[in-house]
Amino acid sequence: MGLREVAEQLYSSTPAEFTASRNAAAGRADDKTLAKDIRSLRKPSASAAAINSLVREKPDLIDSILEVGDRMRDAFAARDRDSIRSLTGDRQRLLQTAVKSVGGASPAIQREIEETLQAAVIDASAAAAVRSGFLTRALESTGVDEVDVSDAVALPIDGTAPPRRASAAADDASTRGTGGARGRAGSASAPPAEPVESAADRRERERRIRTAEKALERAKATADALDDELDAEVDRRGDLEAEREELSRRLERTQDELTETKAAERELRRRITQAQSAVRSAEKDARAAREH
Repeated sequence: MGLREVAEQLYSSTPAEFTASRNAAAGRADDKTLAKDIRSLRKPSASAAAINSLVREKPDLIDSILEVGDRMRDAFAARDRDSIRSLTGDRQRLLQTAVKSVGGASPAIQREIEETLQAAVIDASAAAAVRSGFLTRALESTGVDEVDVSDAVALPIDGTAPPRRASAAADDASTRGTGGARGRAGSASAPPAEPVESAADRRERERRIRTAEKALERAKATADALDDELDAEVDRRGDLEAEREELSRRLERTQDELTETKAAERELRRRITQAQSAVRSAEKDARAAREH
């Protein structure tokens, strides 16, 4: 059994069972490397475990939530306010359904579940992390920056890259430092030579440039999307305020009618009392007439 198969079993279990199951699986491993990798699998938080369970037990619900995220990003890009308004309602309904389907969760855990799924709706990397079923912690979106999914999944997945090893970065720094020292030792009087950029450094620099440009594009798209969402919310508030005013007018009319009804009721009760008194008087006169 490979690492992924072991992880599938572990992240299908409850947090209370995780550590014992992980240690048992590591003990059964055939080689030391696999055993070490198994022991390195992190125990999920309560909210992450709940979402992993939803991914496995209610995949249609998770797919619907993530599909709404895809459609909302398209609607924001197209500035389709009607679609944004409709999809915002769908998003809230689906998120509430997901949170309510997790039984026995505290309010704090429910809030983390909702925030994580909300992040998955907004950000493609967060969506990939949720869909993996290997979440180890909750996610959170600022609505502007890319969602941080580092150390959020147990295994590398599409859409998330494993962090660069610190030792590799140190090796690069050491190599650059050594080269610079050799350059200075070559000539005491000559000005320091410009450091020669290695192919690896160039690729790293280009990668950082691409990452920064993509982050800028995402930030601009998010700002535009938030502006559109704000417009949609302003329109919705206007509709609700108009509805509130109409309801206030109806309430005022109803209160006036209620006051009139109470007055009519009091008058009818007074007339009924008079009528009953007249009936008793007529009955008395009738008896007296029969006796004579």
